[in-house]
Amino acid sequence: MDGRDLDWWYGQGCIRARVCYDVGGGEAQNIDEAGIAYAASYLRYLADNNNNPLWTMSPEFDCSEWGLPVADAGTVLVLAKHIKPRTNSSVTYYDLARTIDGGAEATPDQLAASLLGACGSGGGMMGVTVDDTDSAYNTPAYKASGAKHQDLIVKVVRAPAV
Repeated sequence: MDGRDLDWWYGQGCIRARVCYDVGGGEAQNIDEAGIAYAASYLRYLADNNNNPLWTMSPEFDCSEWGLPVADAGTVLVLAKHIKPRTNSSVTYYDLARTIDGGAEATPDQLAASLLGACGSGGGMMGVTVDDTDSAYNTPAYKASGAKHQDLIVKVVRAPAV
């Protein structure tokens, strides 16, 4: 493992750098790329229409992963995973979506840096691409919560057969 390519391991095998599952002997997920794009769009929809624009994972004792609430995602299952269990992690749905597809109007470089652009149908995981300037991170309620917009990764995998 090279520190320039993959950030060092945290306890219990939790990582934060991008890993594409079909590289280096991994197992390709064979996910519909349109489904991956849909998942990112749906997360943006939640940001715009939910009463709370934040996805939060409270501190816990392990590197849990939770399914993100993407309705009718087809072959796609999007998960959020803690990489530092003691952190009260809270990120915007926009940041989760940007991690997946580079952004609603992504440049070629932004797309290439995202899970969709870098890993495609093979699926993968990477640390959340955070926009530190998002006003959601500067509200009195966010600051009072003690939350941090860090220590989460997004995983895009094939959904289990129904």
